[in-house]
Amino acid sequence: MISLIPTLIPIIQNIQTPKPPPVPAPPPQPVPAPIPQPVPAPIPQPVPAPIPQPIPKPIP
Repeated sequence: MISLIPTLIPIIQNIQTPKPPPVPAPPPQPVPAPIPQPVPAPIPQPVPAPIPQPIPKPIP
């Protein structure tokens, strides 16, 4: 029982110490919605027409 006395003294002191008043939380600030940026449409690139390759005729 004697060994429990030193451990109870800090607990009693913690209970008796007045707690600091709770700090009021600041009002939540409204976060401005991001302005949607228009996505530029990709410029269609003209597809080059394939160059027709002359088909070599089989040599008879």
